[in-house]
Amino acid sequence: MTMATSDSSAPRVTFLNVEKQDDEDKTPKKLGKLTVKYNRKEVQRRIKLEEWIDAQIHELYQTKEGLRDEDAEPVIDIDDLLDLSTEEQKCYLQDILQECTRPTEEFTMDLLERLKGLRKISALQRK
Repeated sequence: MTMATSDSSAPRVTFLNVEKQDDEDKTPKKLGKLTVKYNRKEVQRRIKLEEWIDAQIHELYQTKEGLRDEDAEPVIDIDDLLDLSTEEQKCYLQDILQECTRPTEEFTMDLLERLKGLRKISALQRK
């Protein structure tokens, strides 16, 4: 490390790269992965489902005046649903949507159909 001053009043620090001859004989270490890779098709399918759920929930909770109370809108966790059997999923959705003033049966059936074949986010990891 050396200190150098330029025309400005603040000093500048420069680090010099010191090479060791012992390191040349060693093989370079593998760097760890910084991100987890997922199957792109599965992730895209999941994103589309989440967007569809969000749009349907907004529509279900919209008032006659065209306004909606975002605090009253439920949050549906796909991974929680995937842990349940089909009958339990249906009961879970009915419990969540009980405050909705509009009919929710069609949404529930569509969602259950779209969940078929979907895997939990932890299972999407590429091997």
